[in-house]
Amino acid sequence: MTFQVFGAELAREADVVFDDETDVIVVGTGAGGYAAAVTAAKNGATVIQLEKGDSIGGTTKKAAAAYWVPNNHYMREKGWADPKADALRHMARLTRPQHYDPEKPTLGLTEWEYRMIEAFYDHAGDAIETLTKWGALEGIPWDIQPDYYAQMAENKAPFGRIIYPHLQGGAPTEVGDGTDMIGVFARTADREGVDLRLQHSVERVILDDNDEVIGVIANSATGRVVIRARRAVIFATGGFTHNEELRTSSLPGPIFSGCAASTNTGDFLPIAEALGAELTNMNGAWLAPMVLDRAIANRPDQVCSFSIPGDSMVWVNKYGKRVVNEKSPYQDIVPTFWAWESQKAEYPNLILAMIWDAESKLYHSGDKYGNPMIPDGGDQSHIVSAATIPELADAIRERLASFSASTGGWNLDPSFVENLASTIERYNAFAEAGIDEDFHRGEAPIELYFNMGGRPGNDKNETMWPISATGPYYATLLAPATLDTKGGPRTNAVGRVLNRCGDPIPGLYAAGNCAGAFSGQSYWAGGATLGPIITMGYLAGQDAARQPSRVENAAPAIAS
Repeated sequence: MTFQVFGAELAREADVVFDDETDVIVVGTGAGGYAAAVTAAKNGATVIQLEKGDSIGGTTKKAAAAYWVPNNHYMREKGWADPKADALRHMARLTRPQHYDPEKPTLGLTEWEYRMIEAFYDHAGDAIETLTKWGALEGIPWDIQPDYYAQMAENKAPFGRIIYPHLQGGAPTEVGDGTDMIGVFARTADREGVDLRLQHSVERVILDDNDEVIGVIANSATGRVVIRARRAVIFATGGFTHNEELRTSSLPGPIFSGCAASTNTGDFLPIAEALGAELTNMNGAWLAPMVLDRAIANRPDQVCSFSIPGDSMVWVNKYGKRVVNEKSPYQDIVPTFWAWESQKAEYPNLILAMIWDAESKLYHSGDKYGNPMIPDGGDQSHIVSAATIPELADAIRERLASFSASTGGWNLDPSFVENLASTIERYNAFAEAGIDEDFHRGEAPIELYFNMGGRPGNDKNETMWPISATGPYYATLLAPATLDTKGGPRTNAVGRVLNRCGDPIPGLYAAGNCAGAFSGQSYWAGGATLGPIITMGYLAGQDAARQPSRVENAAPAIAS
């Protein structure tokens, strides 16, 4: 194809003067970007890696950084089976449940989804094992954590696919987080000669006369920089969580904020569209609740609430009614916020009040994984408390009123206190029996894991305990948010960006949340973000390094 009109995102080779050149340019320094950069370098390519922010790591650095890897080498070493046919059925069942059919050749997925999921299964284990051998990953298999849907019949390997980063400087089996993962990636990239440049925001790509992507134009702290890529450009710049306009127009319900890196504003999307790429899954996101106070503050260090401990605790809507299993995987909780009541033209669950008592605070306070129940001494500014339920309701109303400009004036209904009394009475009866007849809380393996243990003497259902008849009581407000979005251009199985005809755009690759996710709206398990992201970064880096140079007399890349 030949471009007749160029927008702000594209430039011609003849119109620029290059300041520098390399074999492969990688844009982004999260797990996908580093996997691509390290792999390209290990396959003989010279690499310049550009980062928009003033520090490395992107969203990965903020994350727990588990990565979900079917049939990984740790499983194989233990003799744990993860058959391909079963793994594909499991992923397909979650990705498109409304279309799933185990008798169809693509299991009910589109051809593209099936091929991408198949490629993920086929290459994820090798990608992780190879990166580990290179020293770019230091993993700890976390066999005690079940998949989010461990109970499903299609899931034949409910344990063993989840790997965490090792805590740098910690004991051999001590789990770290995204800071540790990025530190190891960065150390390896530096050892392999990757040229890292911070505060370089890529805004344009450069095309040659054959309409091949041959470089980028970035704005830096010292001005415009034009860099040639002899072989390829790989984008790994994250999603559009912090582009409020795009988020509002694309996602299927209200989102208040997200815990992606603040640089994730969808910069790659207009570039991809200008090049004729086909976007997919733009209504998809990795979802989680977030404390409303944090979402509105929109601080760079804010986190979502991934794990909600607590037993004498409930979540209620503006009418004081439970509407969700509070222990469900965080992705599955968020659509509950979006329930629409037609006659009243309102979102009755737009904000949910998490309410707990003093004993739940005693047994379940913590600051890991976004737990809202912060221990004494920590930042409890998002928590309101009172001696009685009516007084607590007044405190909640006052806090909501302070956020009126961001919530459309949403607040508790006058019936809240009366209904909440009935809700607690019903919940307490369920807790006494150990069976949640309304939402089946505590019946799935992951719900027990998320609860992080029960209190002494509770042998019925560790996720439930009667809420005390006397105060003090505590509450915080929870709202819908994202880890990051899932929409972007389609790629093929090695990360090459596809145009609307399904053909690769020469010289252009994408990995991670800036590319269209092949998991639909689903969240297969803990680490189902980073498992595919690292795999696709690895495959993109490998393929990019093997491309022929488009500059005469350049030395060929040699696979290591």
